[in-house]
Amino acid sequence: MADSVLYLVRHAPGRGGGWRESVDMALTGAAFGVTTLVWFEAAPLKVLARRADHGDLLAELTGFGVRCVARRDDLPAGLDGIEGLDDSALHGLRHSAAQLIIL
Repeated sequence: MADSVLYLVRHAPGRGGGWRESVDMALTGAAFGVTTLVWFEAAPLKVLARRADHGDLLAELTGFGVRCVARRDDLPAGLDGIEGLDDSALHGLRHSAAQLIIL
């Protein structure tokens, strides 16, 4: 994944502009053909799982080909569109990405 960007998202939707900024950055890269991955930390996953519009929020990313991942143990049930990975797989993504951006 030489031309890939991995975004580590710490911001939850609805809590300031951090979520929107993260989504916009990921979508911009994807729109220009950059392989784009979003890794959600536990906190935004918990908020997403409680929101009625979580499917729409995730579809905005996945609809542009953004691969959404999370640590399998942190992933609440019912969040379709996010791939649960073990620590080894996440470590591999982190090291194979050309760039890591922490938001």
